Amino acid sequence: MKNISKIIAGSLAVMMLASGCATNPDGSYEIKRTAIGSLAGAALGAGVGALAGGKTHRGRNAAIGGLTGAVAGGAIGNYMDRQAAALKKSMPEAEVVRDGDKVYVALPSGILFDIGKDTLKPSAKESLAKAAITLKTSETNIIIQGHTDSTGSASVNQPLSERRAGHVRDFLASNGVPSSRLSAVGYGSSQPVAANDTDANRALNRRVQLEISPTEKFKAQNSGNN
Repeated sequence: MKNISKIIAGSLAVMMLASGCATNPDGSYEIKRTAIGSLAGAALGAGVGALAGGKTHRGRNAAIGGLTGAVAGGAIGNYMDRQAAALKKSMPEAEVVRDGDKVYVALPSGILFDIGKDTLKPSAKESLAKAAITLKTSETNIIIQGHTDSTGSASVNQPLSERRAGHVRDFLASNGVPSSRLSAVGYGSSQPVAANDTDANRALNRRVQLEISPTEKFKAQNSGNN
């Protein structure tokens, strides 16, 4: 893997991780503990990190929340690396990051939904259907997390985020991902990754994020191989 500097931006700090974010050949990213150190619990552990990209990300700027800076190796780490690679290949418009034994996939909601709507766009269905091919045979649990910007009231944003997450969950289930491994939650505008002061920042906050982790059974079977 090639070590390339990436910027992790949070509401607590903006940190340049000079050797801390490794870019995999497929375009996904892996957070390295060595460059994060004691800052992980303060900034990244607060769940307000954002992976900011420029030309190397094809100009996209998708938010990733909840990073811890942990690292997992061995059988579990290798398995999640393969999951990240497969998901990046099927969803090139997404930001894919492996953090510890989890993989995070962030999609700006504009790719999935029209503003203020919760109906999946046809192009989004095509992309999610490709991701489902990987997820339906994986040994992972998937939490679909919906987020909005702060435009509008909580009484509008909260149910909107829940419906969006639920529709992504239902679509994945309809494409073969076992519903027992899927869950959905909406956070409304309560977990921004950027200030809601510009159109660009509000676009970052409007997102759907997949948190993918190995099942307890898989971890138990492979815990001795790390």
